[in-house]
Amino acid sequence: MRLLILLSVLLLTNSCSKKADVQLQEIPSVAGDNSSLPSLYTDNTGTVFMSWVEEKEQLAELKYATLVNSTWSEASVISADSTWFLNWADYPSIIGKDGQPMAAHWLNKKPGGTYAYDVNISAYNSEWTDKIIPHQDETATEHGFLSMLPASDSTFMAVWLDGRKTAGRDHHEYADLSKAMTLRGAIIDRKGQIIEKFLIDDSVCDCCNTSLAKTESGFIVNYRNRTEDEVRDIYSSVFRDGSWSEPKVVYKDNWEIAACPVNGPAIDAQNRIVATSWFTGANGQAKVQLGISNDYGITYDAVISVDDQDAIGRTDILMNDDKIWVSWLSSVDDSGQLNLASYSLNGEPLKQYSIPNISGKRSTGFPQITTSDRGILIAFTDVSEEQKRIRMFELK
Repeated sequence: MRLLILLSVLLLTNSCSKKADVQLQEIPSVAGDNSSLPSLYTDNTGTVFMSWVEEKEQLAELKYATLVNSTWSEASVISADSTWFLNWADYPSIIGKDGQPMAAHWLNKKPGGTYAYDVNISAYNSEWTDKIIPHQDETATEHGFLSMLPASDSTFMAVWLDGRKTAGRDHHEYADLSKAMTLRGAIIDRKGQIIEKFLIDDSVCDCCNTSLAKTESGFIVNYRNRTEDEVRDIYSSVFRDGSWSEPKVVYKDNWEIAACPVNGPAIDAQNRIVATSWFTGANGQAKVQLGISNDYGITYDAVISVDDQDAIGRTDILMNDDKIWVSWLSSVDDSGQLNLASYSLNGEPLKQYSIPNISGKRSTGFPQITTSDRGILIAFTDVSEEQKRIRMFELK
């Protein structure tokens, strides 16, 4: 039975915190039965897009709906198939512009291995175009963890993890960075045509999500890097004047781990200010960090520990009304908890909220946050019952 939950506000630990005069409230979900993998995006008009997957026996459907003036549209099907790669961490997404969809993506299995799959992208030009595969290398390897944003009225930027160099790699060759995962990108138009392709970084962490933001200066992508010493900290690269900059570290956590933690960063931007959140397990201590830049993401003046007690990670971030909002999962009393905290643009902690009794299992996925005309919108996959479903909350 679905409950309408009004969740009490948690006071922050700093003495200047005040009790919030708003609450997190559960709202009806637009997604149907057996739904999962939500992705939220708010466009330049304030229209909220949500994509998700609904499974019916062997068939998976990628659906979307829009939220305008506090009302959800009817759900529409973007694509459907029985050959998709469905994964809790590598989920489909949608972007829009001027109140209309612009592009959506999902993952399709291919013969050759458990993690052999392609990125499929469908652009929207009055209707959804035939799918394209942006990497075009045809290797039976992993391609995914895609992020995309509008680049103009008719084009969008996409970046993804690309495993073409791992083709044929034996287990004992994992440490050979000449056979590592790479980060690549492309500019694609509304007709589904690839305008230009890029290699951004030739050695990155295997399966941590990427995150893309756009500033007045250009695009910026954040991702988990991989060095010869197996240090896997968060790096960034900036797209300006037609090319991507040399990648540089956001902050030296110095997390040495010879495996992928499947826990990537999130990034957002407002004018000159860029904010990014991420998980680290450096020195055996699980943390969620927040970095704030005042120069378009070139340098980070402040790095704040958001949670250094019980962090699971899987962060999301957004900037709204001169505030930075960070969401993340933590472990509390043998259960999971979804947290939402706000900060000023200079990093001062403001207020924190929580949704308790959320499963910390992988199947919960990566909770999503975005802005709407109703405030802050939250969506995640609930796996507490026999059939998974998407639950939604709002902070007014």
